[in-house]
Amino acid sequence: MRDLHGIGSFESEQMITDQQKLTTRLLSHLILVMKRNPYVSRAIGHILNNSLYKGVLILGSGTAVAQLIGIATMPIITRLYTPSDLGVLAVYSSVLAIFGIGATLRYEFASTLPEKNEDAINLFGLCLILLCITTVGFALILLFGRDLLINSFDLDSIEQYTWFLLIGFFGMGLYTVLNYWAIRQRDYRRITYTKINQGAGGSLCKILLGIFFFGPVGLIIGHIVSQIAGITTLARAMWKKERENFKAISLSRMTSVAKTYKSFPVFNFPASVVNTLALQLPPLMLLALYDSQVVGFYALANMLVVLPGSLISGSMGQAYFGEASKMVRERSRELRSLYVRTLKHLSIIAVPLIGIPALCAPFVIPFIFGEAWVETGWYCWPLALTVILKFIVSPTSKMDIYGYNHWKLIWDVARVVGILTGFYISQLLTLPAISTLAIYSFVMISMYVILVVLELRAIDNFTKKQRVN
Repeated sequence: MRDLHGIGSFESEQMITDQQKLTTRLLSHLILVMKRNPYVSRAIGHILNNSLYKGVLILGSGTAVAQLIGIATMPIITRLYTPSDLGVLAVYSSVLAIFGIGATLRYEFASTLPEKNEDAINLFGLCLILLCITTVGFALILLFGRDLLINSFDLDSIEQYTWFLLIGFFGMGLYTVLNYWAIRQRDYRRITYTKINQGAGGSLCKILLGIFFFGPVGLIIGHIVSQIAGITTLARAMWKKERENFKAISLSRMTSVAKTYKSFPVFNFPASVVNTLALQLPPLMLLALYDSQVVGFYALANMLVVLPGSLISGSMGQAYFGEASKMVRERSRELRSLYVRTLKHLSIIAVPLIGIPALCAPFVIPFIFGEAWVETGWYCWPLALTVILKFIVSPTSKMDIYGYNHWKLIWDVARVVGILTGFYISQLLTLPAISTLAIYSFVMISMYVILVVLELRAIDNFTKKQRVN
């Protein structure tokens, strides 16, 4: 048995080495071909000589590879698990995302701000202490209030998996803290490496555990791996570089940085709670109104319509933020023109990129993912309308740089209220799931239209103030 195991391990390692060599050759060939084009070569040189664009390219490539791994393995996963299994995972991940916001009270967002390394390392220590405290608090909630939590939100489908939430909570919080420290150090390559490992490790776990009929547990363990893989890599790199600086951590200094950056738990934390609720409510509401199978159909449909534009949307958002911030500093009158022009460009991209695959989804999905998922295709239609508007509007939603971040918070709260109202109407009318998603889509589209109006009003007000001054 040992010999066979050794042979299997050797063959696996050899296979991985061969795949790495093949990937390297393909990338090298692709780079040579691209460099022959003078415009492409000039663009590559500009990116490589700009630290911001270079960082975005490296991080974006890691995210793209991880997403491609997820897409490529989904046809296998959907044949190993049922829609109900995927629904359990969707509910689990939604609950984890909501509770996970409070892991460090958003102090990790401030990791890149301290000028002195001593302050930064004490902020890191503060995050670790807060993570331990909130993990203990979450454990007490699960220990003494689990029944109340399950009954209040109709979470019967994940009752037997609630303790996995604790593992995910701590692991996700720890990775996030280490990830922001790596961003401070501009260690983008290491972050990219962990992102790819997360995508590959999570998918591999789901497939292997699915083969052995683990059911929802296999998906949940795979999800945990996809959230926490890379902790050892980031921690080892930090310890190697900052070992001596850890001696600077003290209670008085952690208290000092906690006061200095108190705006993050005071403002960013509640804003993150409201925003996450808006994104994570649909699976929970669908579970309350229907069952985990419907949630599974929704989860797959949402993933399929979101993934095509997620990378482009994020990159456009960063580019727009850079240009808009520059115009704000220079008090440019072309700000409104930039906003409208960017909306038009995003609209031209969004409609074919998201709309065409969504139209074909009901007819293609059964062949790719199996006959059990046929209903997913019809869910893609209403969800695609929402995603198209989100793709167009979200990257340009930067009211905070015009001084109107309170408008954005009010809008976020209104969006949550609108979503809850839509699901409540569906419950009163006992509508089928597809009609409920249509109402949800209508609410979201309406809110994004309102957001555009608010953005234009904020830009106009900002421009008028600059003229007066």
